[in-house]
Amino acid sequence: MSTSHIAEIISSNRILAALSRPQHRFLFSSLQSIHLPRSKVLYELGDQMSHSFFIANGMVSLLAVTEEGFATEISMVGNEGLIGVPALLGVNKAPYCVQVQIDGTAMRVRTDILVGEFKRGGPLQDLILRYEHSLISQIAQSAACNRFHSVEQRLGRWLLISGDRVKSNTIRLTHEALSHMLGSTRTTVTEAANSLKLKGLIDYRRGNIQILNRQELERTACECYRVVTRELGHSLAA
Repeated sequence: MSTSHIAEIISSNRILAALSRPQHRFLFSSLQSIHLPRSKVLYELGDQMSHSFFIANGMVSLLAVTEEGFATEISMVGNEGLIGVPALLGVNKAPYCVQVQIDGTAMRVRTDILVGEFKRGGPLQDLILRYEHSLISQIAQSAACNRFHSVEQRLGRWLLISGDRVKSNTIRLTHEALSHMLGSTRTTVTEAANSLKLKGLIDYRRGNIQILNRQELERTACECYRVVTRELGHSLAA
């Protein structure tokens, strides 16, 4: 992979793009570019987080998992953030399952190196702490969303956030994957998707979902989309 392509991947992650390379020379020299294929599990619940991942493109889900194997999404991570935050807070075991939902790329680094750079303070620590605040806000909002909003509203929110993460109105996801993300049965998700399709808001075929009318989809989705988007914007702009 060429140096220019590596630089492009690095600049795609909003945390890395905001850092000075000379100031964090050791961190940048330790980064490795990797492909994140769809459905790849980066960490199971309780795994040691030996590596952290700055997401450049695509999308990764944080999943709460029950003993019976049921899963529901509690947050998403795209190019605004990283996987490995718990280790920076002194807990090096994954408190959730981490799975790639939309394939992409990331810059991987050994977690002990990232922890050492984080403890130096400065811009990296500040950026990660602000990102952690937005991540906690997303998780809190997801709890309220899963309790009070309909599957159709949550599906609209999920599609909008996914589109934002991949910067496209076309999202490669199956109904089965969506059912895991929404914590609902495949039949229920299909009914919600059919409703959005009949309203002319989305179209889907062969694992591809296309947002046709984003403005109306935003009206249909619950307010959680606006809350999460606003909070993330504030955290990264601060």
